[in-house]
Amino acid sequence: MVKAYIEFTKTNWRPLLFGALLMALSSFGQTYFVAVSGTYFREAFNLSDGGLGATYAVGTILSAMTLTWAGRLIDYTTVRRFTWGVALLLAAACMLVAVSANFIMLAVAFYFLRLGGQGLMTHTALTATARTFPQDAGKALGIIALGLSVAQGLLPIAGVTMMEQLGWRTAWMINAGLVVAGVTVALLFLPRLGDKAIRSRKDKSVESSSTGPLWRDRRLLLTLPAVLAGPFIVTGFFFHQARLAEQKGWDIAIVAASFAAFAIVQAAASVVIGPVIDRMGPKRLLPVFLLPQALAMLLIGLVSVAWIAPVYMVLLAASMAIGSTLATALWVDLFGTIELARVRSAVEAGTVIASGASPIIMGVLIDAGIPLSWQALGCCAYTLLASTIARGLNRTIRDSSAGHHP
Repeated sequence: MVKAYIEFTKTNWRPLLFGALLMALSSFGQTYFVAVSGTYFREAFNLSDGGLGATYAVGTILSAMTLTWAGRLIDYTTVRRFTWGVALLLAAACMLVAVSANFIMLAVAFYFLRLGGQGLMTHTALTATARTFPQDAGKALGIIALGLSVAQGLLPIAGVTMMEQLGWRTAWMINAGLVVAGVTVALLFLPRLGDKAIRSRKDKSVESSSTGPLWRDRRLLLTLPAVLAGPFIVTGFFFHQARLAEQKGWDIAIVAASFAAFAIVQAAASVVIGPVIDRMGPKRLLPVFLLPQALAMLLIGLVSVAWIAPVYMVLLAASMAIGSTLATALWVDLFGTIELARVRSAVEAGTVIASGASPIIMGVLIDAGIPLSWQALGCCAYTLLASTIARGLNRTIRDSSAGHHP
């Protein structure tokens, strides 16, 4: 497997590096990076924790609503032009953060950060890579995911250092420059061959295949509960990590150190799972990839000893790494490359909404006196239910095939 990975990477290093750099650049709109500025935002705009969380949630949810159509625009232009458009949007969002005069401007900045970063930059990287390697999607997507893993290890420290030395407004101005510079470098590795629009606006024959109601498609409805389980649960527990440590009696330093274990395992699992997905097929792995997450939630619900912190982080990392690679490969398998942008943008919108809603929902439950350990048991039950529902996918596909071939 290692030899096959090395040969694949050596042969296709340019488009893979393009995708990995875009995944890294998406960090400027990802929760983990924005969160390091939280203290500065609260002080500058006189916001409470809840006020900042609500401001962020508004921007996140509105960006998800926009993403359903914005993501499809990649079908009507070249990857190069679309990437530049996303980069300029994300850079402008960073600049808007820097010049925000009140929390309303900050909410607007959050909207563009989430749309351009976690939304469209990730969407561009995954869609372009999956279309370039439809037969090796698992392997390719696992490799480019390393870009985000590396960024998760470096950017928070760099961001904190810049804000301490230069001030948070100057730091966000520099972030805007880093986005533009990073995309300039990334595009050097995008092969010009094949960099074209997937479909023309005037191509009615192709467009007609996209008019069906996607949200009524049983294939999507059976997979979404499982695909969205990770973003909802992991984001919620990460957002309330300090509260979890307090309720469990853990030293917050243990929790912080556990994030390193999360990043390492996520990176390793992303690489290892790619060939497995290509060999076994994403449909067969879909009902089982959440089992480590279910075990993590069970441990959080029932055990309070400190060593559970890194264990639950490692289990979450395994499911998240598999899920992020599995999902896009699954859409290619179920819907083909032509419909990939349409399906991915819709699912990514659901992902953004799930990740934006979970901190609020869990926070309200905490305020109502329901501890995170109880919530974890509920999340475990949901995860197992979603996995069970996903088992119906193969049966639905078989029934559909039988209907077309009497």
